This record gives sequence, C-alpha cells and structure tokens, in this order.
Amino acid sequence: MAASLQHFSLHDCKLALQDILRAFRDSDNIRRLEDARESAGNDMLRAMQTVFPVAAQIQMEVIEKYGFPSDGDGVIRFTQAVKVYEKQDQDVAQMNHQLRAILIPPIRASSGHTTNGSG
Repeated sequence: MAASLQHFSLHDCKLALQDILRAFRDSDNIRRLEDARESAGNDMLRAMQTVFPVAAQIQMEVIEKYGFPSDGDGVIRFTQAVKVYEKQDQDVAQMNHQLRAILIPPIRASSGHTTNGSG
C-alpha cells in the first residue's frame, strides 16, 4: 500500500532523502549513471531516454522501503510529499536541492559549439 503523509513523517522524509543521496554515491550506481551519461553524450533527448530512467530506478529502489510503490506513480507521490515537507524544514529543502541536481544535471555545451548572442 502506498505511503500517505499520515504514515510518511518529516523524519521519514529526511531518512528517505539521506538514503537516496547515499544510493547515488554507491559505486555501482555511479557506474550505471556514468554509462548512461556516456551513451547519451550531449543529446538532451537521449539523456532523458537513458540517464533519467537509471536515476529514477535508483530512487525507486529506495522509496519502496518507505511504503511508496516502486514505479512512476510512487516517484510522483514521494516527490509531492517532499515538496510539502521542504516548505517546513530547511534540511529537507537542502537535500531535495541536492537530489534535483543529480536528477537534472546542467547540460554540457559541446566543445565545438559557439553561442551567437549577448547575455
């Protein structure tokens, strides 16, 4: 059964985020993500097709331990719960920011690409 905010406390949220961040530092998961990123190169669409599913799978493996389904719906429910708690707790906000940086990394510009315009 899926976790609800009644059963997923602020403390649970902090623990889950810590576990997710730890999972992304695991050497096997680092290798999985590096392989996916290498396969995608600088192609944003390929990154969404290869990197994001690997990152989502890593996250799903953790959130299942906290009562969320290990599927896309579970990730959405978990993300919604985190958004509620990040408004209440600076630690949750900071960890969620770290997680977003992993899930949505900045796009690297290719070395031969030049931009035309002013900033």
